[in-house]
Formats: sequence, C-alpha cells, structure tokens
Amino acid sequence: MPEMVALNSPETVIPTTSEIDTRKPLKKRTSALNTLFYYLGLEQRSSGAAKKNQCLRILILAVLFAVFVASAVGFFIMWCTNMYNNSLLENLILRPNSTAADWWVRPPVYPLLKVHVFNYTNAEQFLAGNDSKLTVEDLGPFVYKETAEKVQVVHNNDGTISYREHRYIQYLPEESKGKPYDQVVVPDVVFLTAVSKKRLEGAFKQFTFNVAASSAGSRAFTKKPVESLLWGYKDDLLDMAKSMFDSDISPTFGMLMTRNGTSAENFTIYSGVNSLRELALMKQMDGKPRFDLWHTDECDNVGGTDGSQFPPHLMDRKQPLHVFIKSLCRKFPLAYDSEVTALDGIPAWRYKIPNNVFSHPDEHLPNHCFCHLESGSCPPSGLFNISGCSMGAPIFASFPHFYTGDPQLINSINGIKPEQELHETYADIHPRLAFPIDGASRFQINIQVQKASMVSGLEKFAEGQYLPVIWLEVVPGVISDELREMIYHSTYSANAIQMSLRVVTLVFVVLSLVLLIAKCYYGTRSLEKK
Repeated sequence: MPEMVALNSPETVIPTTSEIDTRKPLKKRTSALNTLFYYLGLEQRSSGAAKKNQCLRILILAVLFAVFVASAVGFFIMWCTNMYNNSLLENLILRPNSTAADWWVRPPVYPLLKVHVFNYTNAEQFLAGNDSKLTVEDLGPFVYKETAEKVQVVHNNDGTISYREHRYIQYLPEESKGKPYDQVVVPDVVFLTAVSKKRLEGAFKQFTFNVAASSAGSRAFTKKPVESLLWGYKDDLLDMAKSMFDSDISPTFGMLMTRNGTSAENFTIYSGVNSLRELALMKQMDGKPRFDLWHTDECDNVGGTDGSQFPPHLMDRKQPLHVFIKSLCRKFPLAYDSEVTALDGIPAWRYKIPNNVFSHPDEHLPNHCFCHLESGSCPPSGLFNISGCSMGAPIFASFPHFYTGDPQLINSINGIKPEQELHETYADIHPRLAFPIDGASRFQINIQVQKASMVSGLEKFAEGQYLPVIWLEVVPGVISDELREMIYHSTYSANAIQMSLRVVTLVFVVLSLVLLIAKCYYGTRSLEKK
C-alpha cells in the first residue's frame, strides 16, 4: 500500500512525491496505411518529422504522377484504340517463312466437296413426246476430300504474292450417298455446246455437223457413271473434231475436270506486308486486274479474296466482304447476317450472299453490268451467264434447285425443290481473325438449250430452256488440331488477357487520380493552416 501523510483532516491524504508517475508517454502506433497517407500528405505529424521526410514525399508524389500518366496511356490504348488487336493480327501477315505463310501455302483445313447430280428419269419419254415436262432426281452427295496447296509461289518486291493452285481430290465412300460407278442420265454438255456454236453458221455446216453428231452417237442426253461425268471421259464428238481439224481440242471432258490438279490461272494477291488492310485481296489474275468480260469497272475488276482470309478491318458488320470465284468469273458480296457459334462454341459472325445477287436488272439494277452488252439480253432471275469464262459454252450458274430464282425456272422441271437451309451460301467468320471457321458454298451448273435449224434431236425442248446438270457444296471439313488451338487461344485467351489489361489500367488510372486529387487538396489545406 502506498505511504500516506495525514494533514489537517483524517479524511485528507496526498501522495508523496515518490508516488508521482514519472513514466514517459506512449508513442502512437502507426499502420502501413497511416505511413502511406503521411508520405502523401494526407495525415499531419510533428513539424520536425515533416521536414525530415519532405524529399521522400516529393519522390513519392513524382512516382504517383508517373503511375497516373502511364496508366492513363494504357487505359487509352486498351479502351480507345485497336493496338492490342493489331498486335495480334500482325501474325496473319504472309511474310516469307512465317507460320501464316506456311499455313497459307498448305492450309491445315481439308475441305469437303459434295457433288449432287440431277438424274433425268424420263429423258426418253420426253424426247419421244410422251411426257411434256422433264423430271429429275437429286442424287448424292458424292463426297470428295480436297487437299489444296499453293504452288509456284513467288513473293514479289511490291508486297504481293503470285502463285497457282493445286488440288488433289480423294473420294470418300463412307461420307457419300451412292457409288462412283452409279449410272446417271444428264444433258450432254458437249453436244449442246456444239449445237450452240453451230447455230450461227450456215445451213451446210449445220447439216454436216448433224451427220457427224449422229455417227458419233451424240444426243441431247447421255448416260455416264458419276465418276466419269465429273472427272473426265473420252467423248466421241470431241475425238472426231480433234481428228478432223488436228487442233488442240482435248478429246476428254468432265464437269469438274479442271478442279483436280494445278490451275491454269496465275493469281496475285497482297501479302499484307505493306498494309494489313490489303491482306489476301486479289490484285490480278494472269497478270491482269480485269476479267475483260463485263462492261463496268465495278463488275469487271478483279477483287475480293479467295474466301480463305479477309482483311480484318472489314469485320465491322456494316460493309460487305467479297469473295473471288474464278470459275464464275466474278466476285460475290457477302453481307453480315447474325451472330452464331461454330467449332464447339467459338463465336462467329455469319455472312450470306444476298438473295438478289442473281436477280434480273429490273429487280436489282446493279446487275445490269452482267447482261450481254451487244444484245442487251439478260437471263431470268436466279441465273448468271458464265459462257464468257466457259469457252463459249452456254453455261449458267445459279443457286441449287434455282433457289431465289424465277418461279418459271422452278416449275419448268419436275423434282426441283429449293430450300433455304439446304441451298443458300453462307460463311461463319471469326470476328478477330477474319477467316471462315464454318460455312457452305453452294452453286449449281446449268446448260441452256440453243437450237440450230439443221440439227435434229432438240425439237421437244423450248428454245432457251435451262437444264440443271450438277450442284456443288463446299464445306470446311477437317480442321487440324494446331489450327483449332490457335483459334481457341485467339478467342478466349486473347480476350481474357485483353479484359485483364483493361481492368488493370482502369483501376490504376482511377486509384492514382484519386490519390493525386487528395494530395493536392490536403496539401492546399496544410498551407492555409500555416
């Protein structure tokens, strides 16, 4: 018990001096946050400590300002520019010895070519006059795997690449409905083409041709195995013409004969080295920037891409893409349609060829440039005249089963049943990489009956009647694991990194801005107090 000293009253006690607490006052503990606030000027302490740490405060303020500037720049880049995307897309440029160029030369995609043949079931009855209308059945598909590569590749000094295409075709019986030796009755394209050419010649030449065709057994229809019809057979009429005229005429004919092997055409495209906005765009075919077939620049100029890649900047949903199809001697527009998923969930944008692409000029005026300039004749809606790039043969392209075509075309032959889902052309394109990851290209080949007065066998046909022969469907088929992995990472991994960088820059710019504002505010108040 402490010692007490009594004074005047027994109730009054005072402690002795020995009892006075001589301990030093405790120092207030400070947290890391308090320390940060102090050095930023957001918390006040003794003037001696403030002077002692003035230099450190200035240094931290400078660092904070630098962080704000850097994060603001990063925020602008990640949120307001395409620099991140462009850094990824630089890998698509077709530089020599790059992965992109290697994949372009030997695509890690093996398309499937699906061929449907129109088998005429009542040809004899029609020619005999017993049936007033022809009837067809859609046979197939007969499925082939296409292995494609670029050959004779030359990287030019002007940022372009010249090359030829080479395809190797392999029949896939397990994917097909039918056998390659199935017999089909189809229009005799060679005979009908020859009649079309002879109709403008004199009566004597027509009569001579009629005798020769009869001796060769050529008629309006021919019966062939599917394999021969597509990839080539020896035609007696062509063989006779070759022997008579000793010309360069090949005695072999096939509907898709030129598709197998190396192309005769030489193509030149932009590599993207000079500008990514030109990537894969067609510059020339056989050294010319025009087809020399159509009578306006818009229609006649070579352009678009071959469909395997598009310039990424065009992926904005507003402007159309263009696909160059050499066998049809024109480029086709693709218009944005909708968002879809492909390859097990990869987001894609679906583009479609507009329904009016084969419309008559009366229905779609821009198509006037594809009409025959001399005669001013245009085929009915749904057909496109490609005789100019078919060695003069009266060949017309359309969508399968005359989809989107004039009802008269559809009703002229029994068995024609157009359906949008089965017969339209579309492409599902990756929105960042700008190349198709799914889709279907579908076109039909038809021949027109053009009579000659001295040639027999065509009396039952209407003048100018259109006969479908085959239709084709090309789909992506097998995609290599390497390409699938690249597409996956370019979609999900790249998007995750992009979003992370956006969030980080946003957090840093907001936090550093708040701290700078607070520093300026409290610094001003401190000066006012002093």
